[in-house]
This record gives sequence, structure tokens and C-alpha cells, in this order.
Amino acid sequence: MSKKTAIEYLVEKLNQCEPFYSGVLSLNHKHYIDGLIEQAKQMEKNQIINTFKDAQVFKAMNDETRAEQYYNETYE
Repeated sequence: MSKKTAIEYLVEKLNQCEPFYSGVLSLNHKHYIDGLIEQAKQMEKNQIINTFKDAQVFKAMNDETRAEQYYNETYE
């Protein structure tokens, strides 16, 4: 069983809400939203890859505080 990324989780939850907004969105809106989802997935993939690469640099440092600091410096 593979793990879900945060974007995949969000899309799954939004799809569960689909009956509530299915008649509201036009086909153009759906294509636009699908494009945004694909961009978000690619961004998340790149972040995961880059984080893994950065982790190799800090491999010798087994420090959870450093991981939190890295997140804050990179994503906030």
C-alpha cells in the first residue's frame, strides 16, 4: 500500500464533496482546477525530492530540532 501525499489526500477529500458542487462548476472551471491540482502535485513532488537531497547533507545530524528549523526556513 503506497502512502498518500498531502495533495492526494486533499483531492480525495474534495472529491468526496463533489456532489455538493457538481452542478456549479463549468467544464472550463473543472479543467482549470485539474490544472492547479497537477501543478500542486508537481510542486509537492519537487519539495519532497529536494528535502530528501537536503537531508543527505545533514545525515550526520540526528536532531529533530534541526528538521523543524529546516522546515521553518524553507516553507514559512
